Amino acid sequence: MEDLFRSYAPYVYLHPDEDYLPSSVDWFFSNGALLYKKGEESQPARIEPGGANLPKGSDPDGSYWIDLPADKGVRDRVSHGDIASTEAYVHFKPGVENGMFTDIQVWMFYPFNGHVVAKIGLIKRVSLGRAGEHVSDWEHVTLRVRNVDGVLDKVYFSQHSGGKWVNASLLQFESENRFAWYSSRNGHAGNNEVGLYLQGPGNGNGVGIRNDWAKSNKVVDTAERFVLVASEGEAEAVVEPWWLSYQSKWGPTKQYDTAAEVRRVRKFLPGKLKEALDKLVKTIDEVYGTNGPTGPKVKNNWSGDEA
Repeated sequence: MEDLFRSYAPYVYLHPDEDYLPSSVDWFFSNGALLYKKGEESQPARIEPGGANLPKGSDPDGSYWIDLPADKGVRDRVSHGDIASTEAYVHFKPGVENGMFTDIQVWMFYPFNGHVVAKIGLIKRVSLGRAGEHVSDWEHVTLRVRNVDGVLDKVYFSQHSGGKWVNASLLQFESENRFAWYSSRNGHAGNNEVGLYLQGPGNGNGVGIRNDWAKSNKVVDTAERFVLVASEGEAEAVVEPWWLSYQSKWGPTKQYDTAAEVRRVRKFLPGKLKEALDKLVKTIDEVYGTNGPTGPKVKNNWSGDEA
């Protein structure tokens, strides 16, 4: 399994202006990440190596969540990640298309998701305060490989609350069968090529949330540093890390009002642009969510197909 992954392992390219880099989960834990419990917020617990003290089992009431360290200076440092420690977390599972494929999910962890930047007409970049920010960000690609000959058929790139399939012929191959996986600035949405995509109801009019992809020397070679964390339908046994079974939130519930953050920018815009910006508020909450993010194993596409 590891040899198969290495033959297709993507290179993850961060935007040259990316401030919120990935890290390993263990780096995040060992640098002061805290576990909170509802009703005991004043006594958070340091997370032990490997997440050994994280609770297992479902948590429908949101009794537990993870947060950055409490100290402001340490919190800021940890939020910016540590690319040198980064690990790709690999999951093998049978493909859903008539048993003809094997899926290889490659998960990346980011301690923090940055704020939203919008394009409003001729104004290319408008920072929307804290809108879009949240602690912990899990992104992934899924490599769909043909069982009959081991050839890569297509790749799914996760993009916030959705994503897209890309045929292998449209990938940008770097060396032999290994391709580029571009991560958008601040939000870390994946893509197979560089460029700008606007997200939102007014994107046809040049209004929307910016997803900026570009190549830089901030790159993660997933073949060099990866961990096989789970496998289904394979003969080789895989010991799953403790944190993988944690089903509660990897970040606290949103701690700001999106509309209020947008209003701080809105007052500086002319009338028609104010209306365009107002329409983005709902989109921001739909894309980035209002609750803390969940881990890989809780997401529907862990065991099901990509949406």
